[in-house]
Amino acid sequence: MEPFKEYFVRNQGALTLEQQQTLDNSHVAVVGCGGLGGYVIEQLVRIGIGRMDVFDPDVFTASNCNRQLNALTATLGCNKAEIAAHRARCIHPFARVTAWAVDFRDVPQETWPAVDAVVDCLDSIEARRDLARLCGEHKQPLIHGAVNAWCGQVGVQRPGDDLLARLYPDRAPRLSSPSPPSVLVCTVVVVAGLQVSETIKVLLGEPSSLRNNWMHIDLKHGDFATMG
Repeated sequence: MEPFKEYFVRNQGALTLEQQQTLDNSHVAVVGCGGLGGYVIEQLVRIGIGRMDVFDPDVFTASNCNRQLNALTATLGCNKAEIAAHRARCIHPFARVTAWAVDFRDVPQETWPAVDAVVDCLDSIEARRDLARLCGEHKQPLIHGAVNAWCGQVGVQRPGDDLLARLYPDRAPRLSSPSPPSVLVCTVVVVAGLQVSETIKVLLGEPSSLRNNWMHIDLKHGDFATMG
């Protein structure tokens, strides 16, 4: 068996060989490499996405270790994008991952990568709005995810859609909190998995009930509800 097929043989049945090759030829950007981003990158590499650009200006701290895949004693103080890219390259030889240790908003428009899909793993409403606008300008599908304690949400915004504008309208009040929000690793893993499945469907041209729509996840009460 040739090396490429050997690495992804257990995908066969769920994916055809032609679909596996499509994923290998796909290019995805993951914006945010912490909680959601770490697990999203991991799963995209393992399912066979051939090329990724990953963005995060932040470094790991001890408070990340409760939920972030790449937050280890050995990686504290290290840039999240660079660590995620290094791990991805260690998984198999077909992962071509470029780390951007910067805020995605600092990347000049002309050097923004020409990707097939963008995965939103951010933790700021303002940053999500900016990413949605950027994807709209470049006509790139955006797979949104967010987490809070036991709950999360996932949705897909294709070019011309307005999902993020409805989820985070500019008129919404900006609430400040004296402490960072609670985030549980179980919620992060579930939302990241759903983001990856939606990304795969976008890349393969498969239909989704989350197109310009979103799913609310409540793990405490076992509730998965499509909102539209």
